[in-house]
Amino acid sequence: MSAQGAVAMPVVREIPFDVRHLVRALLLPGLAFGFFLAWALLLERVGVADNLVLTVVHAGSALALWTCWRLGRWGRARFDSFGAALLLMGFAFRLLAMVDALVYGTRLEELYRYRALPMPEPVMDIVLKGEMITLLGMLLVACTWRQVIGRQVESFSALGSARQVPPRLPMLVYAAALIAQVADRVMDVGFGPFQQILSLLSTFGVAAIYFIAVRKGSAMRQVVTAGVLALPLFALVVNSGMKETMLFPFIPAAILYWVRFNHVGARAAAIVLGIAVLATSQLYVHHVRAQTWRSTGDLDMSTGELVRSFGSGLGESSAADGLDAISSRVNQTQAHTTTVTLADNRRHEPMAIFGAIPASVIPRVLWPGKPILQPGAQHTARILGGDIPISQIRSATAAGFFTELYLGGWWFGMVLGSIGYGGLLAATQKWALRYDPGFGHQAYCFLVLYTTIRFDENHVVYAYTSLLFSAVFLWMLGQAARFMGLGTAPLAPGRPRHSSVSHGG
Repeated sequence: MSAQGAVAMPVVREIPFDVRHLVRALLLPGLAFGFFLAWALLLERVGVADNLVLTVVHAGSALALWTCWRLGRWGRARFDSFGAALLLMGFAFRLLAMVDALVYGTRLEELYRYRALPMPEPVMDIVLKGEMITLLGMLLVACTWRQVIGRQVESFSALGSARQVPPRLPMLVYAAALIAQVADRVMDVGFGPFQQILSLLSTFGVAAIYFIAVRKGSAMRQVVTAGVLALPLFALVVNSGMKETMLFPFIPAAILYWVRFNHVGARAAAIVLGIAVLATSQLYVHHVRAQTWRSTGDLDMSTGELVRSFGSGLGESSAADGLDAISSRVNQTQAHTTTVTLADNRRHEPMAIFGAIPASVIPRVLWPGKPILQPGAQHTARILGGDIPISQIRSATAAGFFTELYLGGWWFGMVLGSIGYGGLLAATQKWALRYDPGFGHQAYCFLVLYTTIRFDENHVVYAYTSLLFSAVFLWMLGQAARFMGLGTAPLAPGRPRHSSVSHGG
């Protein structure tokens, strides 16, 4: 391949992260959290209000995650590599959970409406246990990922080398994703066993938006380009009833805005706008689900009808309703408590949690009759109790990634599952860097960065199998690029890739 199409990566320093660093990054945050947990237990025993006890635990989790991030030795990848972003997003969500506990209380009263759900006393012991499992699991995933990635952590910055990715392949991937979505949602073309490939093509198509837009000149042009490219993908999924699906295409524009407009006023405006969009989108999602998911009438309302009916009833909802819904949605404390309660007071379910992983990795091309995996619906059925057929479950409930590992295999399942996920993700990313250091690797880094935003909502089976499917898709993308003469965009000749340093920053 000519030097003209090569990727000139910035010099990547070697930043060691040996066993000594690993022990410090786990031990010091663990001790900090243990101190806060001990205080929370003491406050609970002397009768302090439950929401204040919960606030103390969230504060301890936030401090532990921040401390681990500070000890991670990330270099220039301290914000946008997977391990660093996971810790920072966990820290941010713990701060939000603190605010939620202070303003809205523990929200545990919502769990008592499920009569089949065993709620032991004192219930705060289960709440604190769920938060401890989540905190320890997050530390294990981030530190395992950092340990396996090793000295080349700066190579896994999702945003650091985006400008060096040649634009042709991202443009082709975006166009292919858009055409496939139109065929699927507008023309009703059935993709059958290739639906998984369609889903991956769509996610990589969103990543392609970032790599197309980042090469535009000014900051405003970059943001506008990303927003314009996101609009068609957004319009195709606006009636899906899934907030993450609708907002995902705008993530590249949001990241570009945040990075390029880095002064206080612009970012404050972005935060206010973001809260308003999230609150409105949460209300819209509730409206869509009420109109289509649970309706006994016409289940095929058009997008225009949904939007008009939502607009006509929007005046009946207050801003407080939207903020309450968003705060409840973001705070996963209830999910953690529910899952730990099921595990400790009913039974652990290793086959239900882990048994689906081997079956799920078999492509439908090879197994046309493979059953549809619905871990969210299955968890809803656990909560409701009884022998409710999965086909009658109309909603999916998050179990919490780490508490679902606990449900599957007690503490051993949580520890080994967290270490296994962090190690497998790092190994997959290292392979992608070797196989395609251009768009493939960079897009994968971008997508795993996105997963950190709502990582705790992943179901175990999806989290693990997505690693394999992503690797297969990257291989297919690389083969297609070679066939079209685009190559894998190796590093530009003559440019040093690594320089050793004695410290990691």
